[in-house]
Amino acid sequence: MTVTPILVTGATGTIGSEVVKQLVKGGHRVRALVRDPARAAGLGDAVEIVVADLSRPETLPAAFAGVDSVFVASNGLDIAALEGNAYDAALKAGVKRIVKLSGRHLDADFMQGTPLASNQNASEQRLRQLGITWTIIRPGFFASNFLLFMDRGNGVVALPVGDGKDTPTDPRDIAAVAVLALTGPGHENKIYEITGPDFVSYADMVEKIAMATGLPVKLVDMPSAVVRDGMVAAGVPLTQAAGLMRYFEGVKGGKVYPPTRTMAELLGRAPRSFDDWVRDHVSALAG
Repeated sequence: MTVTPILVTGATGTIGSEVVKQLVKGGHRVRALVRDPARAAGLGDAVEIVVADLSRPETLPAAFAGVDSVFVASNGLDIAALEGNAYDAALKAGVKRIVKLSGRHLDADFMQGTPLASNQNASEQRLRQLGITWTIIRPGFFASNFLLFMDRGNGVVALPVGDGKDTPTDPRDIAAVAVLALTGPGHENKIYEITGPDFVSYADMVEKIAMATGLPVKLVDMPSAVVRDGMVAAGVPLTQAAGLMRYFEGVKGGKVYPPTRTMAELLGRAPRSFDDWVRDHVSALAG
């Protein structure tokens, strides 16, 4: 159990909220950095909430004060700048350890030139030069992304992936690795590439969802430009949508990196499969 609080940024996000949950379950003191206190209501009464914004450095000192370990996760177009502000605040506060959520394929040829890869690479480089003990976690494709991709009204998941395969990774397992790195020794200055246990095609993943939920949903191999334009129309910034299309083109071309055994080695058990994730999220998938 940690004596000083562990700070979790991105605490209401997919991974951050699970990190908070697992830290609390482990008996650790947790401080959550949130922009919107209303969204933090689900984190529970055991969590200290600090309202701050990584885009506004003047709001960060109170969140980082008295903290030894920090989980850093952000989203959007300015990841390098946002996380750079977190690193600066950590230095000033005397933080001893930072665990950063990154992503796989940032060094892949098919992702080069995208803002996503450029920002994450810049943030990783900055962290490694900071002078604070660090751990970088690079997870595979989130299984939970299907909650965003599903068009239940039309019964389709429209993605430009063809017969491509990926390594669906359970957010609970990603968070478990982060908690290990935040609370125990042996993870200093290491990069962990973590994935689910299997290569699974998107068609098979959608079929598994259909069978579990009873929804007549199927995968449609939609052209990248059509999917990109639809995302932009829904409010996703063009550069972010284009970066995602580049990733899916890599999937379609069979360029996704294979699964790793890192998760099993770290957790001492097999990582959850996509079937496990679907079984545990049937209600959410069914809408």
